[in-house]
Amino acid sequence: MARERSRTGRPAPCGNLFRVNSGYVYRDRVRPHDARSSVLDYHAARFPHSDVATWRLSIEQGLVLVNGRAAAPDELLQVGDELAFHRPPWREPEAPTTFAVILEDDDVLAIEKPAGLQVLPAGPFLARTLLTLVRASDPARADSSPVHRLGRGTSGIVLFGKTNFARAALSQQFRDCLPTKTYLALVENSFLPTSFVGRQPIGRVEHGPMQIHVARCDGKPATTRVRVLARHVDGERALVAAQPITGRPDQIRIHLAAAGAAIVGDPLFGPGGVAKSDATPGACGYFLHAAALRFEHPRGARTVKLRSPAPWMSAV
Repeated sequence: MARERSRTGRPAPCGNLFRVNSGYVYRDRVRPHDARSSVLDYHAARFPHSDVATWRLSIEQGLVLVNGRAAAPDELLQVGDELAFHRPPWREPEAPTTFAVILEDDDVLAIEKPAGLQVLPAGPFLARTLLTLVRASDPARADSSPVHRLGRGTSGIVLFGKTNFARAALSQQFRDCLPTKTYLALVENSFLPTSFVGRQPIGRVEHGPMQIHVARCDGKPATTRVRVLARHVDGERALVAAQPITGRPDQIRIHLAAAGAAIVGDPLFGPGGVAKSDATPGACGYFLHAAALRFEHPRGARTVKLRSPAPWMSAV
C-alpha cells in the first residue's frame, strides 16, 4: 500500500560524508586507436578537465595504474591495457542535502528534488547527489535507483525503484515514453500562442571540453507540448506548462528557447535552442519544475498520479 509522506525537507544523514567524499577510482581500457599513446598523452587528451601538468603530477604520485601497477608518464600503452585513476578524496561544491518524500511503498519512492542537487554522480559531484542522499537516509532505500533524471538546476518529482522488479518495470515505461510528465516553467516572452508543439531535433555538439545537447537539424526527433497558463501584462514573461513526449536531454529548455521563450534565468540556452557562446554547462538558477507525474504502478494495473508545487510560484 502506497502512503503519503511529509513534504517537509528531510535532513541528510552523515553530514561529514557530504563535505569531503571518499575519493573514486575511474576505470578505462585502451582501445586500438589509442595504442602506442603515452600514459600522459592519453589522459591529457581523453580527460581535458585537467591540464598536462596536473596529469603528470597525478601519474608521478602513483595515482594512475596500468594493469594494476603504477604507471610512468612516458610509458606506452597497448590495446587492452586496463587503466585506473585513483582520484583522492575532494571537497565537493555546495549543494542541497535535503529532500522530501511524496510517496513511498515497498517498490516505489517518489522524491521532491531541490534545484541545485544532482541526481547521479558526475563531474565534481560524487557523494553530494540525490542518489547518495536517498540511499543513506533509510536502510530500506539502500538499493533504490532513479528510473529517470532531472537536470541539476531543475526541481521537482524524481521517481525511484526500490527493487529490481520495480526498476525494470518503471524503466521500461520511461523507455516507451508512457508516463505523463508535466513541468512548470517561467519564460521570458509572453507573446506566445496559447498552445504549440516544439519539434526541433536534438543532438550533441562540442562545447569547450565537453559535449552538450542542442537543437540541430540532424539530431534525434523530439516533441514537447507547451501550453501558456498565465501572461504578465507587460509582455515580458509567461508561466507555461510543458509536457515532453520524448525524453531527450534538456528537451524542454531547448524547445522553449527555440520558440523564442527561453526559461527565465537559463544560463545555457539562447535563441534557436543552441548554447550561448559564454555559457557554462551545469549552471543553475533557472525556473523549471517537474510538477506532475502519472505512471502505472509496477504491481498491478493502477495509475499513480503525483503532484509537486513549484517552490518559486509565490514569487512570480
